[in-house]
Amino acid sequence: MAINIELYLKNKANEIEIETALKLENLYSDIDNLYLKKIFATMHQEFNRLIGYMYYKKRTNNHFNANESRELDNYITFFEDTEYQLKSTKYAYEMNKQYADFLNECKKFIRLSGGSEIPEDLTQIRLIDCEPIFFLTQTINVKRINEEKRYALKFIGEGSYAKVFRYYDDFYNTYIIIKRAKKGLTPKEIERFEKEYETMKKLNSPYILKVYRYDKKELGYYAEYCDETLFDYIQKNNTKITMEKRKRISYQIFMAFKYIHEKELLHRDISLTNVLIKHYDDTSIIKISDFGQVKEKNSNFTTVNSEVRGSLNDDYLSIIGFKNYSIEYETYALTKLILFVLTGKINIEKVSSSKIKEFVFKGTSRDIHARYQNIDEMIVAFNKIFEK
Repeated sequence: MAINIELYLKNKANEIEIETALKLENLYSDIDNLYLKKIFATMHQEFNRLIGYMYYKKRTNNHFNANESRELDNYITFFEDTEYQLKSTKYAYEMNKQYADFLNECKKFIRLSGGSEIPEDLTQIRLIDCEPIFFLTQTINVKRINEEKRYALKFIGEGSYAKVFRYYDDFYNTYIIIKRAKKGLTPKEIERFEKEYETMKKLNSPYILKVYRYDKKELGYYAEYCDETLFDYIQKNNTKITMEKRKRISYQIFMAFKYIHEKELLHRDISLTNVLIKHYDDTSIIKISDFGQVKEKNSNFTTVNSEVRGSLNDDYLSIIGFKNYSIEYETYALTKLILFVLTGKINIEKVSSSKIKEFVFKGTSRDIHARYQNIDEMIVAFNKIFEK
């Protein structure tokens, strides 16, 4: 049960009250709680008094008196209890490391009756009386999931299984998207939707859309917001995008899928709208999304008669079955994606560059064994487009 901080500090301040004037209270003038200010000043003053007396006794007979031993033990206990109780509050604090280490050393030899023998090798610390030895730590209050605040959702798109909404989070000052499963999905489709989130959660790349958490009650997950799809970006800016920028976007796509394939995954749903773009002041970053059709490379698992997804996929998959999807079909779709990035076109017939055509013909060959077998092969062939 959470403590009442104000009442706790008031009681602790009364518990630690001493008869002598607090000479060090001015060192803690920045502490806004009067009780905590008193506690810090009292502990500081009393630790200095007792440690100073211990050093005096070490020089005389190496024996720390019984009364002072009990006092020091009580103040150490008081300090540890207060530190523990306040650690999760706005008054969480820490002690000067030299003092903290010295008190831990004292705990090993302090006795509550008969006094304490002072070790020969007792650490000598500098007693501080002109600056604080207690400091409030930097803390932040984070909004918890169970603290509800209503936000207006804006519908921004949908796919086969889910609708996508956007809202502005005024705590983090950024847009967040929520992808929610459509009503009426089968248990198998819901399972695949949840697997999409779990897959994306495990991936850690700047080129993969970042997801935050899954809401089992609403059947949706929260993710980072991107400014637009690759399709929209190129459609709107096709005449203004330089070839250098097209190359940068292409290399980001290669890096994204090289990472995905290294994780032994095949995306299987590559389209012009499943590649998103996030714009920054000095650059733009692509983000691969929609992992609902993801497949482990060496797995034969797929739903019987699954509908072929991905607008850039080879039509032949409809004949042989989606379960036969392999790396050659992934590079096929990627080849068409890169064609669109470089030209803004999806039909090779309208492309005049012979080098781009050569790149595309290999990647979309009817003979799947003649296609690119991995991303590295694609990069080598892509670079040849720009050789003089």
